[in-house]
Amino acid sequence: MRYKEKALFCFFLFFTCFNTHAMSPLPTRAQTPLLQSYFIPAAPNTNHQSGWSVAQALYITNTYQVDNSSNENLIIDVENTRFDLQINYRKELWHFNLNIPFINNRAGFLDQSIDGWHDTFALPQGGRDNALNDQINLHYDRSGNVIIDTQQPSGGVGDIQLAAGYQLTPTSQLWFGLELPSSSSSEFISNQSIDFALWYSLTTDSTTKRFFAYTTLGISFPADSGLLKGLVNSQFGFAQIGLNYSFTPSIALILQSDIHTPIVSDSKLDALGVSFQTQFGLSFPTLFEQHMLELFFSEDVLPGHAPDITFGFRVYPFQKSVLD
Repeated sequence: MRYKEKALFCFFLFFTCFNTHAMSPLPTRAQTPLLQSYFIPAAPNTNHQSGWSVAQALYITNTYQVDNSSNENLIIDVENTRFDLQINYRKELWHFNLNIPFINNRAGFLDQSIDGWHDTFALPQGGRDNALNDQINLHYDRSGNVIIDTQQPSGGVGDIQLAAGYQLTPTSQLWFGLELPSSSSSEFISNQSIDFALWYSLTTDSTTKRFFAYTTLGISFPADSGLLKGLVNSQFGFAQIGLNYSFTPSIALILQSDIHTPIVSDSKLDALGVSFQTQFGLSFPTLFEQHMLELFFSEDVLPGHAPDITFGFRVYPFQKSVLD
């Protein structure tokens, strides 16, 4: 692991030392289309009372990355849509989660809008202004071997994620998760293998009940198969840290960062190295009866290390303990 990757992961590890009560982190992950068939866990929803609940989340990610090293060439130009249907069940101290993702890689429609956004705020285009808008181009070659080269869309049901968590304390859980192969024939959607992961989640609130923080820290063990067979690390670390501040009972600010260490082994490319992105959003606990609505977008904190931008929303059952 390179120095800057170690430093970033230590940053997240440091935050887990804080004393940290009930929040549901955004179930976000880096939507890099070359890596989405591997198990990058996101903290599942947790019920505060026994019984069932259903959550839904939609992510639209636009990526343009061109990266090169002495023996690697990478182009990612694609728009990705992911819809997660998450079913949760709690029995006493046990949490169970089923997540079914629907994934689509396509030419998209956001390229021109993002170009204008970058121009308006004098942000670097990263080569976007020299590329054709609304196209698919996914290419990766290494040491003279072409590993990925397609301009075709792909889509389908992604790998099914199952997780079980045990409530260690009122503020923490220990989780074990599996990702099971789907029926999709696209290697961009499924790696056709079983991946698994372990993680620890911790939450906290302030004495005023207006400020909440949460952290997740874990390790994933992906199968060396699928799109990047022969190039997949035997394990990688992942973490989330988030803050939620309630301005009023009806609106709250969300700030969350997601990180994972490299999934691809021995790559010198930023896009396949450590991933670090931050989510900015708003939560509306009272907009719908008994359901929470969250709207958010993400930016890559380290340019080139994660997709350019993701827009998302989530709807899940209202958790009274958030504002009580």
